[in-house]
Amino acid sequence: MINETMNDLKIKIAELEEQIKSYENILSTITSGSIFSKETRELSNTYHSSRETSFSKTTNEIEENLPLHTKFSTFLTNSKRTLQSIYDAFPHHILFIDKNGIITLYNQQVALDFKITRYEFIGRPIKDLLKVGEKDIFILQTLQTGEEFYNKEILNISYGIINTRIIRDLNGDILRVVGVFHNLNDARESEKLAMSGRIAAGIAHEVRNPLTTVRGYLQFLQEDAPVQYKQLFNELLIPELDRANGIITDFLSITKNSKYKPEPIKINHFLTNHIKQLFFSETVLNNVNVQYNLSNELNEHNIYFDRNQLVQIFLNLFHNAIDAKKDGLLTINIATFIENDVIYIAFKDNGSGIPPADLPYIFDPFFSTKDDGTGLGLSLTKKLIQNHNGTISAFSGKNGTTFTISLPVRDNRS
Repeated sequence: MINETMNDLKIKIAELEEQIKSYENILSTITSGSIFSKETRELSNTYHSSRETSFSKTTNEIEENLPLHTKFSTFLTNSKRTLQSIYDAFPHHILFIDKNGIITLYNQQVALDFKITRYEFIGRPIKDLLKVGEKDIFILQTLQTGEEFYNKEILNISYGIINTRIIRDLNGDILRVVGVFHNLNDARESEKLAMSGRIAAGIAHEVRNPLTTVRGYLQFLQEDAPVQYKQLFNELLIPELDRANGIITDFLSITKNSKYKPEPIKINHFLTNHIKQLFFSETVLNNVNVQYNLSNELNEHNIYFDRNQLVQIFLNLFHNAIDAKKDGLLTINIATFIENDVIYIAFKDNGSGIPPADLPYIFDPFFSTKDDGTGLGLSLTKKLIQNHNGTISAFSGKNGTTFTISLPVRDNRS
């Protein structure tokens, strides 16, 4: 009888041990990627303290602790969802890596700016996302050295301020490293435009009036000038003054919100019935073949744009393509399509392309690789598109360059 009782007791003890191991495994799995707050530590400590006296409790007493584990699991799940929604509300990059440099979480702004999906890079090394050397990844430096960065300024293409923080587990080991990056590229561009405005205002005041005076006298003098001088006035001097005045006008165009009159425009109809005719003479003179691949879905949809400014945008892109023309026939392909109430216009050429080192700066005011260029054409193009709630981006390679314009569908003025 005693032997039977002892055997039953041993069986029950073995069952209790297996249950405790099972609960520990579940708890370890749940907490392995979590950030411990005061409440979660208390719950965890409560669980572990219950384990120390588990052998002195009955099976019923252990089962009474199961609701605590369930509450703990639910608390962690809800906390993760809440934190993710909070991170997504920030306009800065927020990214977590583990002790191996593997991405465990990033917010919506990271996904938008890197043009990736919400979970595409979860579980992958951070260097795969940033595509720079490890020495330039400050969050990895914090992981390797244990040194946190406070408002560290980054002076490269991704200009901004980086902060890193270490999250440790209950044993004091590094569990996660958090990086928060404040992108200041837009602020830097705004400062450039503001500086352009100040320069333009000074030039307009100091130069435009003398140019107008000189041009007026040239027109007056050419009436009595010899024939050879009349030709010089008409073909060189006056046109050069007009060109200088045009540069000043372009300065002012990119630094001021000039008046415009947007109207509903069916982009397919506009391209085939207006732009096609506008390009015709220059396509013949410059040996250019323009192809149109227009989505039928856009036949009934409108963008809301100032017609004259839209013409200027396409002329700027067309002249850029001609400037990049290689030997032989230049082919330009203009395509349209719609996706999620956004209209896309792709302007592609097979020219010489833009060098990779120059590509990040092509929309900057005054940036030009041409000897006689002002560097204002693409800046003005971008400004006009942004004024109509659109965007423009560029991709370039050895087979040419593609500019992609995105504009919201505006079938109504509201």
